[in-house]
Amino acid sequence: MSDEQRQSVLEALDKDLESELIDFACDVVNIPSPTGEEADMASYLLGRFDSLGMKPRLQEVEAQRNNVVGRLKGTGGGQSLLFNGHMDTSTTGTEEELPFGLEPKARIIDGWIHGLGVSNMKSAFPCYYGAIKMIQKAGIEVAGDVIVNGVVGEIEKAPVSHYQGPTCRGGGCGTTYAAQHGVLADVAIVGEPTGLRVQPGNTSYMFAQISTFGLAQHTWSKENGVDAIPKAIKVMDALRAWERDFEAKHEHPRMGSRLGIGAVEGGYPFKPSICPAPYCNIYVDIRFPPDSSVMEVRNEIADFLDDLRASDPELETDLNIYLCRSGYEISYDDPLVKVVERGHRDIFNSDALYPEPYRYAVSADTAILDDFGVRGLTYGPGGITKDGTYSMYDKDGELCSIQNLLDCTKVYALSLLELCSQPRSR
Repeated sequence: MSDEQRQSVLEALDKDLESELIDFACDVVNIPSPTGEEADMASYLLGRFDSLGMKPRLQEVEAQRNNVVGRLKGTGGGQSLLFNGHMDTSTTGTEEELPFGLEPKARIIDGWIHGLGVSNMKSAFPCYYGAIKMIQKAGIEVAGDVIVNGVVGEIEKAPVSHYQGPTCRGGGCGTTYAAQHGVLADVAIVGEPTGLRVQPGNTSYMFAQISTFGLAQHTWSKENGVDAIPKAIKVMDALRAWERDFEAKHEHPRMGSRLGIGAVEGGYPFKPSICPAPYCNIYVDIRFPPDSSVMEVRNEIADFLDDLRASDPELETDLNIYLCRSGYEISYDDPLVKVVERGHRDIFNSDALYPEPYRYAVSADTAILDDFGVRGLTYGPGGITKDGTYSMYDKDGELCSIQNLLDCTKVYALSLLELCSQPRSR
């Protein structure tokens, strides 16, 4: 890869292409795609990547839920690159309590695009598109294939209790299906919202439902019952205290471990006269480094509950693990990391940064790809707010800087050029 090639690629991002990428980002925000309802987004991406000659196809994951897979063939013998990204959003965009930046409607304000999904992670798709188009406009043919995979169901969701069906089915199901059916490459870049920091790993994670039990009566005779809610409060207090021990046990040089209690549900909201509550469910998110196995951590939680019950014979609990994903990590010295770092340095004239330890606890499909032997990292334009805070949201919701969108596209283009010009390892 020559300096002349690099320069011609960067010059390909002219004003017309800049405008096209901004419109692309707004378009995908304006297409609602909550988990389980990604079909319209898939159709849009199909047309976009078809215009690049990638001959994309829809890959059915389940009824009305399709991944979009496009491949630009290289001249042969080169390393292949996968740009992977999820199409689903964390919310539907119709919740009344959401600020405008979490509505499925794009708004440009002072050089920033606001709207549901623009940070996590719809803004990555115009960057993927732009990087490929820059290579094409520069008249360069690379040796390795370039694959773009838009997937359903990455968002951290899983069916549990009475929450069932496709709208609850995330957790990386789209990329898992794609990888199981041959959508693989030598290396991968996933444009999750890192704030343009290079992230070569993710923690493992686990969703656990911990239930406590009581005895229901009626409001008029509630003193004859046993209330499951105070028992759940006891478990939650103990979990919060135990988190410090858990984090200390799972120390890691890059990644932070933590627990989060994300939801509590008990009794019968439609009939509160069933009193006291006969059950209470606590929903816990557990993040831990990939050098600890899922089974090891599952047993730690079970042991914690055993000890808690031993101290209170009247406490009855049940543990249900309803989603788990292993994490991964690659070396800071991995050639893929170094390529993206060089691209970042060329564009920003400064060294790339790595995320803080807890950012590694955000899930990404790179962990799934690693299970299939695909080395990957996360690097994306979202994940930073107007005041420089590394976060997907500000007080108005999701947002992404237009300048970051364009600069990320340049980094992707330079990375593509270098990675796919290298011979494939044999």
